[in-house]
Formats: sequence, C-alpha cells, structure tokens
Amino acid sequence: MLAALLAALMSSLTSIFNSASTMFTMDIWRRFRPRAKQHELMIVGRLCVLVEVVVSILWLPILEASESGQLWNYLQSMSSYVTPPWCCLFLLSIFWTRTTEAGAFWGLMISLVVGVIRMIMDFSLPAPFCGSHDEDPRPDVLKKVHFLHFAIILSAVSVISTVVISLLTTPRPPEKLRRVTWWTRHDPLDPEETESEDDFASDDTEEQPTARKESVGRRVYNWVCGIEHKPKPKFTQEEREAIKRKMTSLEESPFASRLTTILAITSATITTFLLGFFG
Repeated sequence: MLAALLAALMSSLTSIFNSASTMFTMDIWRRFRPRAKQHELMIVGRLCVLVEVVVSILWLPILEASESGQLWNYLQSMSSYVTPPWCCLFLLSIFWTRTTEAGAFWGLMISLVVGVIRMIMDFSLPAPFCGSHDEDPRPDVLKKVHFLHFAIILSAVSVISTVVISLLTTPRPPEKLRRVTWWTRHDPLDPEETESEDDFASDDTEEQPTARKESVGRRVYNWVCGIEHKPKPKFTQEEREAIKRKMTSLEESPFASRLTTILAITSATITTFLLGFFG
C-alpha cells in the first residue's frame, strides 16, 4: 500500500513540476529573453524544477500543521480553493467562442483571490478538535460552508466574472479561433501561422566537427542541458509538408475514439463513486 501511494505521489509530483517548469520557461522567461537558445531554456527549466522541490520541502511544516495531519482533507481542500477557476476557464475557452483574453485573465484573477482568501482563513483559523466540545469561534463562511461546497461557489464566481468581462471586451477575431475551440477544431490552419524558425532548420546551422574531442566539463554541460550533437536528417519539400500535416492533424480512427471515450467515462464514473462513498 505504501509503495502504491509513493508511486502515485511521485507520478503526480513529476507531472506538476514539469508542467510548472514549462509554463515558467516558455511563458515568462522567454518574455525577458525572446532569443534564448534551447540549452538556456533547458537549464532554466531544470533550475525551476529544483526551486519547486525546495519550496515543496519548505511547505511540509504547513502541511503537517493543517487539517490535523489528515493528508486527504488537505489535498481536497487545496484543490477546492485553487482548481475550480482553472477548470471553469478551460471549459469556457473550449466551448464558448466569445471568451476573450481579458475576460479569461481577470476572471481567473478574481476567482483565485477569492479562493486564496478562503485558504488563508482556513489555515489561520483552525477548527476545534473533534470531540472537544469547544465552541467554534470561526466565521460562518468557514463553519457552515464546507470546502467542497465552497468549490461550487468559487466555480460560479469564476464563470460569472469571466462571462461578464468577456461580454464587455472586444471579441477575438475569427482567425484567432482556428483549432483552439470545440467548434473550430476542424478549421484549416493558416500556412503562415504554422511556420516556425525552429521547424526544419538548415543543417549547416547546427554543424559540429565530428573529429573534435569535447572536454569533460563540456560533456557534463551537454548532459545537463540535454544536448546531443547528431546530424539532422534532410527532408524534401514533399516530406516536410507531409510531416507538417501529420503534426497538425486532429484525426483519429473511430475505434480509438470510441475506446478512449468509453474508458474516460468509466474512469470518471468509478472515481466519482469512490469519492462519494469514501469521502
């Protein structure tokens, strides 16, 4: 049981760390250094993971003090305070084409502020111990509103704020909606939008002398950065177009589509039953 729990925690933590590192490296770091090379981005991403690990370790005393050491309640309460805005924003962006960038950003900020305020109140005003018969001095928003019920309220705040702000701002032009919503998932891509400076870069830009010996420090540096000096394959124009069509295609076989849909519904049903029965 312990091995299964540790394996699940390791899997979840690695995915969260990698996702957060990618968001910081590609969305924040590249704003300050738009011409950063791949090895620099690799180093920044890995350093970001190390910082996340240190912050996670420093957070352990707060985790131990919260919820009287009940890990399950802590995880569910944290998810209730943080996750609903992101989930609502994702669903609105996929299924409502009128969602704007300003509406998404400010709706997310408003709902996150509400969730963080509730989280701080929950940590700073702990509930009396079960069976102590002490009077609960906490406000009604903590005493009478369970964190799972608060997640519903937070979802409503997120949806309402995002919809209102989106309706008050300029909608996105149709060319910005290609392949990014459910209703435009089959729209053809603009060939100019799919071009990238890194796509099919010429071989002479990355040529490395084969006979040159690298020092130990350089090999360690390349290993940390994940750099491998391998010759790039050469493609014809037809092969490049075929590869690009395959990379931008959303098509899948009917059997795979039905199978993944059935498995997703089954998994969601079982998970919902287990959470409701044992929660």
